[in-house]
Amino acid sequence: MATGKFQELLRIKKGAVLAFQNEKSACVLCPDMGGRVFGELCGHSLHRIDLNAVRCPDQPFANFGGGNFWPAPEGGNFGFNYRGNEWYVQPCINAAPFQVASHDDRAAVLQKQITLVNRAGIRVETRMQRAFRLVPKPPISLQRYNLEGFLSYQTADTFTVLNRVPVDAALLAGWTLEQFEGTDQTISFCAVVHPEQAINFDFYEHPGARIAYAPQGFTYKTDARRKGQIGIRQVAGARFIGFYDLSRRLVCLRENCSVAGGLYFNIADNDQPQGPFSAADNYSIFNSDADMGAFELETIGSAQVEQKWLKGSELVSLTTFAIFENERDLQGFIDEMLGKVPMAE
Repeated sequence: MATGKFQELLRIKKGAVLAFQNEKSACVLCPDMGGRVFGELCGHSLHRIDLNAVRCPDQPFANFGGGNFWPAPEGGNFGFNYRGNEWYVQPCINAAPFQVASHDDRAAVLQKQITLVNRAGIRVETRMQRAFRLVPKPPISLQRYNLEGFLSYQTADTFTVLNRVPVDAALLAGWTLEQFEGTDQTISFCAVVHPEQAINFDFYEHPGARIAYAPQGFTYKTDARRKGQIGIRQVAGARFIGFYDLSRRLVCLRENCSVAGGLYFNIADNDQPQGPFSAADNYSIFNSDADMGAFELETIGSAQVEQKWLKGSELVSLTTFAIFENERDLQGFIDEMLGKVPMAE
């Protein structure tokens, strides 16, 4: 990945972002770009950044990249990304800026009040909030390794429903999508027991040999050359998802830290012929085709329901990037997390 895209983003946005700094890392929160997070570590831009979209955001969907916050579901009868059979992103998500409710050098809270309309025409009035904070240490699983640097942050993403909406008319959950540039060196993974039973393939075509099983998880070759997506079933109890890149000695971990409970449902961008409860995932991994050139590591929340009424959703996610001092330690970390797996050349 080009190392200068993060700095170019800062130059373009000037004072329109909230900036956070550690010794060897930096990140920004962008209120007028969907509350997205972008990071830099040891001089490396971490996320996919579409600088053309940053410069010219006035388009039907400005796919800036970074770490995004969306309403689920995307498809099905209750999808928020369809008008009939036309895929689109609602202006209140794509274009309406967040307001900064609070901000200091370690944390910030963004809020906006919006009205979502699902595919069935049901209006959901909701307060959308993203609470961001830097985390001072990497997860315990990384602390015994020699790291050149790390960046760790938590997002608490909530929807609070303000009108009376029955759950047989609409569903709503928080959904985060961290987007990265795909290369031959980017391998995504999931740490989960019984990995063969953990994956939901009900998105697009089966990824086939791109999935490789390990004793304590699986890998997914996310090189942005063939469109595909998988979910990880909530009942599987996955520890985290992530990706590694040996060429940069880089690893990324994403953990869904949400409080257990709530109503999980199918978020997929498809017709969901078996209905909205045909899947219940709390993680997803998306691989794009070459036109987009990216992959995504996603955490998924649940709907909060009281009797028959939709109340909202809260999704808490921990994202960590680490650059190892040597490739041997990175390979040792992956083997420790997943069991012995073949590494990408």
